[in-house]
Amino acid sequence: MTKVPGVIIKSKFKLPQATRRARRYTTYLSYIDRPETKARPQQFENYHDYMEDELKSSGLFTATQNRLSAIEREQLREVFRRAQENGSILWQDVISFDEAWLQEVGVKENRCIDEQRLMQATRNATALMIEKEQMLHATWTAAIHYNTDNIHVHVATVETIHPRERGKRKPKTLEKMKAQVVHTLADRTREQEKLNTFIREEVLAHKRNRSTTSASNRILHPELVRQYKTIQKQLPDDKRQWYYNMNGMHELRPSLNQFTATYLATYFEKEHSEFKQQLDIEVAFYERSYGSASQASAYRKTKEQDLYTRMGNAILSEMRESPKPPKELAKNTESSSKQKIRSAFRRERIMQETLYRIGRHMNDEWDHIKNQRAFEQLEQEVQYER
Repeated sequence: MTKVPGVIIKSKFKLPQATRRARRYTTYLSYIDRPETKARPQQFENYHDYMEDELKSSGLFTATQNRLSAIEREQLREVFRRAQENGSILWQDVISFDEAWLQEVGVKENRCIDEQRLMQATRNATALMIEKEQMLHATWTAAIHYNTDNIHVHVATVETIHPRERGKRKPKTLEKMKAQVVHTLADRTREQEKLNTFIREEVLAHKRNRSTTSASNRILHPELVRQYKTIQKQLPDDKRQWYYNMNGMHELRPSLNQFTATYLATYFEKEHSEFKQQLDIEVAFYERSYGSASQASAYRKTKEQDLYTRMGNAILSEMRESPKPPKELAKNTESSSKQKIRSAFRRERIMQETLYRIGRHMNDEWDHIKNQRAFEQLEQEVQYER
């Protein structure tokens, strides 16, 4: 059974209509305008009253104040009233929490709630929203509510100057608001730092301090050296392309990734296994917090890609520092081998020809000697017969 997301954000916006008929279009305000709320002539003020009901809420807070005095509340109502008259849209955000998740991250212990952390999470998320949407003249207020099964925070935002006509905000903004809430309440910096330490301070440091083509690797890890040289031979001529994410590396990325996998299996088998276990924990946390397997999967992919990208660049950096460009080195080596073979054949042919000539010469000399001896013998016989 799928768990309830730790954090949910629901958002609406209301146009500043003042007629009774127009107010009926505002379904959210109809919900909050119930008998237990204090009746007010203006819808923005009614929303304040709902949020401030002492039986349901911890009281209004703002970007700078945890509690508002009666005078400050009236001043805030006046700001919202003027904003409505000036044509500002009212943005209504509800940040809802699964209480089991709040217990997991330590915001709730037994019946005690850490309101300071909830307020800070709201402030961070709202500040981010104002920045991303460029709401330069925004004013907001919020209240924590306990009147439902899930603790939730209502946030109301208006623009006091130069109000915009469209109330729809970018989906990415709302996603980042949610991420900001999760990050504030459940800081995973220490856990994520473990992942970064493995990538940057263990694997990359090890790679930078050791030559892939060292004598020890050639003897003990020939497959690693073979993959390295195969990649080296296929690199483009332009060294400016020798970076993992450059277009010139598109065809070689699978080979670079395979080299990284072999490198990890060779030197960091146990540590890489622990890295993957820690990554599983972080992915499970993301899925629990956001209720989205796709977002959790995206986190896993991002972290794994960081490992392969950094390692790929470390490999290419080592290749860039080679005395000669890999292709030229390979070409010269191949050419040298062919020349050696041709030279050997040439020497063999010359040797054979020389031996043949010497043989012929010796045969000629031997025939000459034999003929000379025969002539001398014949001459001696003639002299004897005389």
